[in-house]
Amino acid sequence: MVFLPHLDPEDQDDEIAIMQHILPVTRKSQEDGCNGEDAREEKAHPTKAGGYKKAFTPFTATQRIFKGEMDASDRERRDTKDPKTIGQRNRIIQQWWESVSGERKAEAGRAAEKWNKLGAPKGTHDS
Repeated sequence: MVFLPHLDPEDQDDEIAIMQHILPVTRKSQEDGCNGEDAREEKAHPTKAGGYKKAFTPFTATQRIFKGEMDASDRERRDTKDPKTIGQRNRIIQQWWESVSGERKAEAGRAAEKWNKLGAPKGTHDS
């Protein structure tokens, strides 16, 4: 684990101690960053002007931010390969929305406000 072998042995021990402290902290920070509110919002942020034709609501922002969860809920509750079940999707998504925690709804509300305020990124506006 010694990164600079030409260091004095006493310095090498210090380097090892520092690295043993820094690596877990760095890993924790990366894990938090990947799943944090800001990371989710940034990942779900619409990048095309068409996404801004209607104002975002907490419901529509939640659908974007937690799309994986929403789709998984839909797949669990209906046969997604059967086109006859598509009418059930709206009811299933509404039930999923009702089950979303208040904390997540608040997160989506903040994202919706931000997206509505910022608008579409420059260079993506429809002609």
